[in-house]
Amino acid sequence: MIALRRAGPPSVHALGLAACGAALLGAAAALPIDAPPLSWFACPFRAFTGLPCLTCGCTHAFHFFVRLRFADAAFASPLGALLALLCFFHAAWTLLRLCGLRWALQIEVTRGARRAAALALFANWLFLAVRA
Repeated sequence: MIALRRAGPPSVHALGLAACGAALLGAAAALPIDAPPLSWFACPFRAFTGLPCLTCGCTHAFHFFVRLRFADAAFASPLGALLALLCFFHAAWTLLRLCGLRWALQIEVTRGARRAAALALFANWLFLAVRA
């Protein structure tokens, strides 16, 4: 269940998560995907098995997302594109809360939500495996 509630300033955890998300988006904007240092890295799981790992394509998804190429981001990794979108919204929402917005989203994580997240992770991996 997602609800809006009155709250004070963001917690230290929210600030840390927003900073990490903003750093990921900033790095995706600043670093070229096809030049060092990112071009030096290869997925060890894919090199060993020939199959994509659960996070394959996330770097490319973030790269395309910050360049507003949303279709390319979703094709690189649908879950990675969603993660980039969530990072952007969480950083923006936390910044608004720092500026005085006194509303917070309260999200209740249920067993069904955990199952849906696991299913989404598996569906993303299946998409990447079939696409490869």
